[in-house]
Amino acid sequence: MSLCFGRWPFAAAALVALIASVHAQPTGSWEMKTAMPAALNEVALAYVDGKVHVLGGSVLEYDPSLDTWRILSPLKAGRGSVAVVALDGRIHAIGGRAPDGTTVATHEVYDPKANTWKELAPLPKARDHTAAAVIDGKIHIAGGRFTGPVDRTGLHDVYDPTTNTWLSAPPLPTPRSGLAGASYKGLFVVLDGELPPDHTFPENEAYDSKANSWRELAPMPAGRHGTSAATDGNHVYLAGGSLKPGSGAVTNQLIVFTLP
Repeated sequence: MSLCFGRWPFAAAALVALIASVHAQPTGSWEMKTAMPAALNEVALAYVDGKVHVLGGSVLEYDPSLDTWRILSPLKAGRGSVAVVALDGRIHAIGGRAPDGTTVATHEVYDPKANTWKELAPLPKARDHTAAAVIDGKIHIAGGRFTGPVDRTGLHDVYDPTTNTWLSAPPLPTPRSGLAGASYKGLFVVLDGELPPDHTFPENEAYDSKANSWRELAPMPAGRHGTSAATDGNHVYLAGGSLKPGSGAVTNQLIVFTLP
């Protein structure tokens, strides 16, 4: 599974487990677990081999069966707002923002068995706050920003792990950053986003790799940003985020999208 990045990201598997609980018990429930070894924000999460991996200024691994954390081999340099996906048992960390505020195109892949990182072909153009998902064995990166919050792009790049190359694909129809993405029913679904000072996006757009085109889906009830998307195969779930640019209207809403 893969997940995106934002101010309140969730590991895909953990979120799906939460979703199941919410469906079974309308009130849902939360449980506090062992805290991370370090306080971090603007992180991304991936779920591989039964472990939750947290990537940002540090690289951490959480074992749900033991409720313990482990510090892993670090990225070449710490990055926030980085796109992270799991593919074939490895974790790809793409783009993001360096500690000095520079947006980077760096692409590294982590092998959990060897606890090592390897540098791969970088993004064609550096950006952060993007949406990411794996479709048909390839990594799709769409949207994001090049510099500050008011900057935004609809760029859509596709990484082929068999050739270690990137190709351009049709751009996201609504350029935006701080957005979420998911692989859902064979589509790359891209939702929400922000444009300071006063706009968040309710847009819900999907890329069909077979048709090589985007199409509009039902918009969200209201715009938001800074959240992540996860799917159980039947629905797409978004939890939390901010209803206004920045963090002025953080929400605890869990909303669900379904295609017939």
